[in-house]
Amino acid sequence: IQFRTVAMMVPDRQIIMRVKLASCGFQENIILAQKFYTLYKLCEEQLSKQVHYDFGLRNILSVLRTLGANKRARPEETESTIVMRVLRDMNLSKLVDEDEPLFLSLIGDLFPGIVLDTATYEDLQAAITHQVDESPDLINHPNWNLKLVQLFETQRVRWGMMTLGPSGAGKTECIHTLMKSMTECGAPHREMRMNPKAITAPQM
Repeated sequence: IQFRTVAMMVPDRQIIMRVKLASCGFQENIILAQKFYTLYKLCEEQLSKQVHYDFGLRNILSVLRTLGANKRARPEETESTIVMRVLRDMNLSKLVDEDEPLFLSLIGDLFPGIVLDTATYEDLQAAITHQVDESPDLINHPNWNLKLVQLFETQRVRWGMMTLGPSGAGKTECIHTLMKSMTECGAPHREMRMNPKAITAPQM
């Protein structure tokens, strides 16, 4: 039995990053692409192995699209600050606790001298506080509030998400509180549960 040889090529991620950054208007696209590529390479090598971690091309393209939107929304900020903020915000929420310090250390080494401010959503926070006050079973704990904000930021740039964590961690309440808060802020949301085994893919 004879087999034909097959040649396969791994895409050059750094070139893809550089081209996409340049197309979004980043003047320092060469340096920023190097830092972006180095960060993801180090994350793949040094962070713990988790089934939900994705530092591949799919994640890279999502980050690049968000970078373009942030570049247009914040023209007064430096390009390094924009890239650092987006890389932090789009990856921090999915990391397990033991990987967070290492990731923040890596991104801090790649972008020295830059101190990021924490994004504040005044209208959303006011709505969250109102929803928590109305529920006798909820406490607006800082860590839980942080996950609410991270979920809010993630759903703005992703089509699909998964909330992972042990039982009783507050995942369901986090989702429900965020939906109610966003509805209160003028963006109506509702929950629709589906059993993927009971319907076909086109129906989903």
